[in-house]
Amino acid sequence: MEGRVLATIFLFMIILVASPSPSSCARLNGFPTTYTLRDNGAIGYYGDQVAAATSNSFHNKEYGDVFATPNTFKEYYRPLANRQTDDDLQASPDALRSLEKSEFNVMNYGAVGNGQVDDTQAFLKAWGDVCGSTQGIPTLIIPKGNTFLLNSVEFKGPCKAASVNFQLSGNIVAPNNMNAWKDKDQWVQFDDVQGLIINGGGQIDGQGQVWWKVCDTTNCERPTALHINKCDGLRLSDITHINSARNHISITGCNGVQISDILIRAPDESPNTDGIDISASTNINIHNSFIGTGDDCIAINSGSSHINITDVMCGPGHGISVGSLGKQGSYSTVEDVQVRKCTFKGTQNGARIKTWQGGSGYARHISFEDIIIEAAKNPIIIDQKYTDNLSTRTGTLLDQGNAVQVSDVTFRNIRGSVAGDTAITLDCDDRIGCKNIVMDNIDLTSSVPGKKVSVYCKNVKGLSTLLSPSVPCL
Repeated sequence: MEGRVLATIFLFMIILVASPSPSSCARLNGFPTTYTLRDNGAIGYYGDQVAAATSNSFHNKEYGDVFATPNTFKEYYRPLANRQTDDDLQASPDALRSLEKSEFNVMNYGAVGNGQVDDTQAFLKAWGDVCGSTQGIPTLIIPKGNTFLLNSVEFKGPCKAASVNFQLSGNIVAPNNMNAWKDKDQWVQFDDVQGLIINGGGQIDGQGQVWWKVCDTTNCERPTALHINKCDGLRLSDITHINSARNHISITGCNGVQISDILIRAPDESPNTDGIDISASTNINIHNSFIGTGDDCIAINSGSSHINITDVMCGPGHGISVGSLGKQGSYSTVEDVQVRKCTFKGTQNGARIKTWQGGSGYARHISFEDIIIEAAKNPIIIDQKYTDNLSTRTGTLLDQGNAVQVSDVTFRNIRGSVAGDTAITLDCDDRIGCKNIVMDNIDLTSSVPGKKVSVYCKNVKGLSTLLSPSVPCL
């Protein structure tokens, strides 16, 4: 009996010694052991940045309960499945060396980082090594605490790795002398870089003030600040972007894009400084961001589909626009667009679709839902007879006998205050008109106590429920 007891104890001790630790179990079975929690204070960070930029009080709760909710900028614990733990690195020096080889700091390639010396060539040399690396996720490091002056620069792909990281922790600035520019069409461009990641908490400053003075009343050539072309799988987050000469970010020919937690700022009087322009792109998700510029916060242009925009705070600016489409008689298409839980504060427009007379194509399957309006001049617009100031002066493309078809558009759960006279404008073409327009649960009142707001509605077919003000043509 005693011998059997001793044997049982001995066997139990063997089992204890042989059992792996929880962390090694996780590694053996491929489960991540490291987690990260997104900063819940991010919404406060954005508020501080905007307050500093606009020199007036700013509190996110002013924008209504969409942005007062605690989960707006919150992301719960998330496993980093590809991240190695400290134990892994200590146990494998080769893994540590591999990570070291994947980082390429521009300071090691001759960058000065004082904001005065042109660092363009140093960035290109570093990019050459990043794009040619196959170790992990090759990362271009732009270090915090430095400001790098860049002239027109193109970061070309394809790269050898499946994903590369442009880690902008410092600041990059454009030349503030128009004569110093080598390419007046683009400033920073990424072309054909698959799996591109741009992040780091840094800032892009287009120094557009010198251009705005010249281009305010003329259609002069000036650079887009950040142009991203044919970069499928783009991840753009955690950057501040200010004062572009023209549009801040241009997304062209991309698929599978995620944009989040970015701050874009330019004065409301800065001409044509769109926040994000999307063209010929699909499966684009933009969320949890603040955009305030002198033009459209987001513009969705021809060839784009499956666009989702959520929790974006827009203002100042011209709202979130589909179009313009059909300019100069062109065939243009946009479809499957969802704009949800966004706020327009002090904007010229809010939810807008704009198409030129004389064009062709379609804008369809578009929805604006759960929208808060705060003192926007024109909260809801469909303009099938759009024209700009230049075309108005020259008298071109008016009454051309054709138009882009606008159909299957929903405006739902929209409420707030109107700074102008007209809350809803539905101005559709006399021949083609707008079809299947749904307006549901809309409550818009003047920001001036006691003042009534009006509705303009022409050549529209659809239905309406629970509207204030009412739309008589639906």
